[in-house]
Amino acid sequence: MREGSIEERMLEALLFFLERPSVIGNEKTLCDDLEARVGGLPGWRAERVENNLILSRTSPDVSRERLVFAGHLDTVPEPEGGIEVREEGELVYGRGASDMKAGDAVMLALLEGFDWGASWAEPVFVFYEHEEGPYAENGLEAVFEECPWVTDAELAIILEPTENALEAGCIGTAQIEVTFHGTPSHSARPWQGENALTAAGAFLAALHERPAEEVVVDGLAFYEVVVPTMARGGSAKNVVPDELWINVNHRFAPGRGRDHVEAVFEGLLRGSNASFEVVDFAPSGSAELGHPLLQAFIAGGGDLPALEVRPKQAWTDVARFGREGVAAANFGPGSPSQAHQRAEHVKLPLLAECFERLRAYLTYTP
Repeated sequence: MREGSIEERMLEALLFFLERPSVIGNEKTLCDDLEARVGGLPGWRAERVENNLILSRTSPDVSRERLVFAGHLDTVPEPEGGIEVREEGELVYGRGASDMKAGDAVMLALLEGFDWGASWAEPVFVFYEHEEGPYAENGLEAVFEECPWVTDAELAIILEPTENALEAGCIGTAQIEVTFHGTPSHSARPWQGENALTAAGAFLAALHERPAEEVVVDGLAFYEVVVPTMARGGSAKNVVPDELWINVNHRFAPGRGRDHVEAVFEGLLRGSNASFEVVDFAPSGSAELGHPLLQAFIAGGGDLPALEVRPKQAWTDVARFGREGVAAANFGPGSPSQAHQRAEHVKLPLLAECFERLRAYLTYTP
């Protein structure tokens, strides 16, 4: 790696984030250090909202189209023993390396090392907390409330892991708590009770055999799945359980909402003695492939080939920006397959490639 190279700058920025653990709920130290690093950048204004940091230019050009770059600071918890932050050839390891501190590092490099005077875009950078938790606790909610001008934008690029493909839209996600009800009895005389655990057998078997359902939206194939993720029941080893609680995660295609989720579970549980409640719901996000700024980004031009376009088979804050009327898409250097892994890592050349693609886009001439 040559001194002063893009890869070297990307590595320094990435290590800045990786060396400051920020498991969800513990983003303050990272946000403090990031604010100290960029808060005094000439020509930039930093605004702190809880553990969210918003950066915009002190003298914005209102004739330019506003472009938001967004990346979350939090990670999922470390595995037992943690993940040592280290380099091995082109791979950089650490919790959040792919999801999504690699994207944060590219944002930081754009803040510090790009000539915004030569761009058509008026930039806003949003580093935010609590993305990995419940929908309502996401840090962007506080950002939108305290800095509503952030959503006065033409386009938002969410630097979630996509390996530098353009991943359009996102599937919605809902957590549904299903409870099967029964009657307790001694396990030696089960006919005197009603076993909630065995009553759930047909439901669980149906989910086990249920295939992913392909739903094509704007020419992109999204897959709907219904997956039980947790279960709890029983009070003692010799008592017929009178209740079984099951958490089910339902992922659904763009264009479908809470009514669709409720209809799916009404159908799955029809005729059973179970009840259900949707306890967390995050809407899907539309693809927005017809947006002219997004089309220009996808097209490439010059020495750059057109971007690969894929559907986002996960939930991201593309949906939250869409709710606010801002077109958004996922584009980042992390690897989706590495998200939340025990040995999470990212390929350093992907960060340099992401930076170069964005730099070319930000200086293109329509």
